[in-house]
Amino acid sequence: MPAAVTTRVFRAPSPGVPTPTRIRRPRVLRLTSTRVASASSTADPASALGVEYPASAPGEGVRGRGLFHTGDAPDVPVVRTPIDVTLCVPELVGPDAPAECADGVRAMYKAWSASLNVDVPEPIVDFLCHAECPKDLRMAAALMWARRHVPRWRAYADDVIPASYTSLYLATDAELEALQDENVRRMAMGSKANYAAGWEMIKTQHPRVADAIDGAVDDQSPPATQEEFDWARATAHTRAMSGKVAGGPCAFIVPGVDLANHSFAPNCEYGVSRDGGSFQLTWDTTATREMPKGPPPPERDDEVLICYGARMPNALLMLHYGFMDPENPNEQLPMECMIPGARKIRAKTVSAAGRAFAEEGDAKAEWAARQMMQMANPVDDSADKAADLECIGAMRGAADAKLASFPTTAEEDEALLSAGELGERMSMCVEYRLSVKRNVEAFRRFLAKMEEVVE
Repeated sequence: MPAAVTTRVFRAPSPGVPTPTRIRRPRVLRLTSTRVASASSTADPASALGVEYPASAPGEGVRGRGLFHTGDAPDVPVVRTPIDVTLCVPELVGPDAPAECADGVRAMYKAWSASLNVDVPEPIVDFLCHAECPKDLRMAAALMWARRHVPRWRAYADDVIPASYTSLYLATDAELEALQDENVRRMAMGSKANYAAGWEMIKTQHPRVADAIDGAVDDQSPPATQEEFDWARATAHTRAMSGKVAGGPCAFIVPGVDLANHSFAPNCEYGVSRDGGSFQLTWDTTATREMPKGPPPPERDDEVLICYGARMPNALLMLHYGFMDPENPNEQLPMECMIPGARKIRAKTVSAAGRAFAEEGDAKAEWAARQMMQMANPVDDSADKAADLECIGAMRGAADAKLASFPTTAEEDEALLSAGELGERMSMCVEYRLSVKRNVEAFRRFLAKMEEVVE
């Protein structure tokens, strides 16, 4: 088994981040009740893989399907999955990659003969451990093979893993145009082109791997397809998580643990257990500067949350995971709106407006004030009221120009969403452009407040 490892933990970037009330997730499976009464049934595909839920149960919540705490003590593992049923690839490959890590991963797949009653073909193991390809591409190959050749993995994938995703790199041209953001559209198009070439690369440069994936499963099994690869690679992006094997960083897809949803205020951490025998999800009992006492002790029905990337803006969340967070603390105001006042508007004027919004309870306008504070002039006597008013006017003109540049208004976007006729990915794209417009509108309220308080 792999040696003892350390756990990678994502932290919330700042205290007091509100929990999102509406997050679109790339989930298609829905349960009929808020909680699942028991996760121990032998008919359950996760249980067939040896997954245990000592302090949680799968269920349905505001984020879609997820995990919910049973209220047990914080030191009871939330989820525990045997390491020798997980999918794993080393992050580092090539001449400088640690051999101990690759050996540890190889030993995990060798153990599948006992844990899953299958022998993983040597070309597959070699590709996963040593091929100088992106880790998500290697993970996609692992998942394709496991779903085709391992009955228990196939049952878990069919029961839990979505059949399709809303990630932006799978979007149509019309959906990307609906973003009304050229930079994000180009980023998605680049990723889309890169992913389209992945399966062809495996078939031409690693034909033994393709043959192993495409090997006879039964008489009715069709050959592996580009669509199957696209699904597997999207799954790798949305469900893989980090851990260490023999001290080396690895990517894992872990049945059971992969049900945990995202928050910028997570309450759990994950990683390979100290004895190397399992991959565990545990309640975070550590203290940080941002959360001096750590998350509060778990209560029954608390959703189990991890962070998919503490610094990810919505563009990256949509690209890789297929959802956006309306309360994402990493969002930024359009730079062109703030540039006219950068290093000119006095910090004391910005601060006064921010305090006023804090008292009024306008959180979004207060957020706009914090954004501007990062670019304000800290020297109070470097300008006067007239200079500040001139900056405010210039920034208002830039904000008005930004809003006018969109093909649709915020009100038109709201009407589209309210009609409920858009597909899930298209809805996400419209929500994204609406959020940008609402941010600019909050910035305009902030500018008006500065005009009131400037001295």
